[in-house]
This record gives sequence, structure tokens and C-alpha cells, in this order.
Amino acid sequence: MGVGMHRGAVAALRTTTGRRIAGAVAALAVTTSGVAAVAATESPTQARPRIVVPPVAVQQAGGVRSLPALPALPALELPDPNSSIPPEFPATAPEPQTWGLSSVASGGIPAQALAAYQAAQRLLATADPGCKIDWALLAGIGKVESDHGRWGRNLLDAAGTAVPGIFGVPLTGTGVARITDTDGGRFDRDTVYDRAVGPMQFIPGTWKSVGADGNGDGRRDPQNMADAATAAGIYLCSGPGDLTQPGDLTRAILRYNYSMDYVAKVTSIAASYRAGHSVIPATGLPAGFADRAPYLPPAGAAAGPSASPSPRASTAPSKSPAASPKPAAKPKPASSSQPAPKPAAPPAAAPKPTTAPLPKPKPVPAVPVPPLPKVTATPLPSTTVAVDPDPFSVGDTVKITAGKYLGLSAKVLKVDTTKKTVTVEVNVVGLIKPQIVLPYADVKLVP
Repeated sequence: MGVGMHRGAVAALRTTTGRRIAGAVAALAVTTSGVAAVAATESPTQARPRIVVPPVAVQQAGGVRSLPALPALPALELPDPNSSIPPEFPATAPEPQTWGLSSVASGGIPAQALAAYQAAQRLLATADPGCKIDWALLAGIGKVESDHGRWGRNLLDAAGTAVPGIFGVPLTGTGVARITDTDGGRFDRDTVYDRAVGPMQFIPGTWKSVGADGNGDGRRDPQNMADAATAAGIYLCSGPGDLTQPGDLTRAILRYNYSMDYVAKVTSIAASYRAGHSVIPATGLPAGFADRAPYLPPAGAAAGPSASPSPRASTAPSKSPAASPKPAAKPKPASSSQPAPKPAAPPAAAPKPTTAPLPKPKPVPAVPVPPLPKVTATPLPSTTVAVDPDPFSVGDTVKITAGKYLGLSAKVLKVDTTKKTVTVEVNVVGLIKPQIVLPYADVKLVP
């Protein structure tokens, strides 16, 4: 970093309201993705704040301007043992919960989500009072992005974590940005491409910059509503700006998703929450719900009808079937003074031919065939070939003998007998269990 840039960064720290830590000597380092990280040294008597808002506006990692919306979900096949999910809407409301997103702001906010939004507002008011972000704006984003953590048949547990987890489409570069894996599948369960994760839909690269411990449990979990809401607030408040001012507010939301339709939707939902809202009391997860596998949408999955808008999506109204062009009418024959000739009568059926019976063939005398000589075959010596069966099967428990997860146990998910590899789910502490591919030589079957 040059001297001039360093002085400018220090000036920004001194002049930006609420973005400096009293008594701290801050050094600003700007990464290639435009994300700013602040390292500070504090006096022994000064308490370290839980979160720090960067004085430079954070951008999405990888140069991404907009992320794809959560896709439409496959049809829910009934009966579902976990279909008795608490409804999004109160019992008196006529509209039941759907498996995807609902398009209105009314209907209530889960108690865990509301507590997370309000806690994030308090943290940001201390870390960056000049930003003036409020919980309703965070709730508007949470509603549009994941229906407050309930997309894909997810529920919030007692800690406010989305269970079994929210994962977006893989960023393969086909119709979406291309970002190859940056987290080893730690956050997004994908070791090939990155996916947006959690109720506020962060890609792993951006989460590494703004991910926060919103609930003070010592972890930064993008699936946890308190952590994700706090991270969203840090992202929106980064850089100069007062979010009570329309211009600053619009610029901040556009960094989250570069679409004016998205800005309009988020701000209108936030305004409706400020005018009044209902709260859905927290309830325990249904029995066995935590063991459900999360829905991992495939590449190219289409966005849902009520999902957050994407600037790539066409805004032209789709044509209804009634507007489809009608087939051309058959041309009428030109009028003529002469009457049209009558169609020719069908030809008379041809008479059936009379078939004379064929004479019976004369019997052919049998020709004697001499017997063939017997041949005594000498049997070949039997050879027993020892074939080593494939040492692993799906569902086996193995122990990892090399690499990053040395000594941990894992469950076999897939066996590739051609490449001699196995795909395993590593048993680690926490909700996220990474899936990795290992050669046969790096795992040992646990009897």
C-alpha cells in the first residue's frame, strides 16, 4: 500500500462517523476483492467490541454483483412424516405455509428471527451509530432471501439456526456467476463450486469477510439467524452512509443485490414491518426433524415465483396460452360457376382369387447316417482366480488415515470403483459435516 493510500485510509477512519474504535490505532488493508479488514490495537482498559464495521464499503467476493435467488422447490410428495410443520400464518389466516417463499410481508415473523434482527440492530448501534440501521430493514432482507429461514422446509431451532440448512444453487457460470470452491465445502457442502448459504444468503468468500458471532456463542455460523443478521448489518453499514437517507440506503442494498426491483421489494417489506407485524411463538422442532437432509438445488434450477428478483431475469410478461397464435385456417376453394365435380366412387372390391389345393408332397426316404466316433476330451486343470471384492460400500464407517481430517471417522456416501475413490461425510463437531473425496489408500474400514 502506498503512502498516499495509507494516509487516505487513516483519514477515512478519523472522519467516518461511528467507524472508529476509540483509543485504537487502526491499520487498513484492502484486499483484491475490495473487502476491507481492520486490525486494531487497544489499550488494556478498553473492552474489545464484539463486531467491527469496516470503514470501506464491502463488496461481494469474486466480483459478484448479484446472486441467484433461491430456486423453485420440487413438489412435496405426501404423506410426509414431517409435514406437520407449524404454519407461517396464524391459525385464523386463510393462507397456509408453502414449501418455498411467500410473497407478502404480513403473516408474522418467527420469534427467533425477530430476536436476531433486533439483537443485530443493538450491536450495530454500538459498533456504528452513524449507520442507523434498524431491525425492519434486516427483516425485509431476511423475508426476501429465505422467508426468515424457512425456505426449503427449514425451521428455526431454539438457538435460531435454520434446520436442516439453506443452500443455494451452485455457481457454475451457466446463467450465474462462476465461483469455484473456496471453503472446501465447510459452509456450503459443495467441494466443486460455491453456493450461497443460510437465511441471509452469503457466499463463503463474503462470509469470510463479514461473518459475525451475533449471539456470542463463540461461533460464526451462516445458518444461524443471529450470526447471519449481524453479518448482513455489517455488510450494509460498511463504508460511509446513513441508512435513514434514501440515497445511502439504495446504494447499500444494491451492493447486496444489484437490482432496483430488489431494493423496492426489501424497502416496502421493511416499511410494512415498521407499521405493524405479528410474531409466531417459538416451538420445538418436530420429532426427527433435525435428521432431515437439506435440499441442495442442482445447477440450473429455476428461481421460485416469489423469490428475490434477479437483474438477469426477464421482466417481460409471459404470454398466456390464450395469446398463442392460432393455426392458420384452411383456405377455402375459389368460387366457380361450374359445380365442383363429385368425388369418384370407390373402386369395387376385387374378387377374391380361387386357390386350388396343392398336391401333397411325396415322402422322402430317410438316409442312414453312420454314428460319429466318440472323442474323449481331456479336461483342463481348473484355475481358481482370487478376486478381491471392492473393500467399501455405501453406508460403511471408515477411519481417515491421511490428510486434513487424519484420525476422524466418516461415513461412505459414494464409491467409485473405476477411480478407486470414496466420497465420505466426515464426522466433525458442529452442524456442518464436510463431504470429501478420498482415495482408497487414505481410508480404513472400521469393522
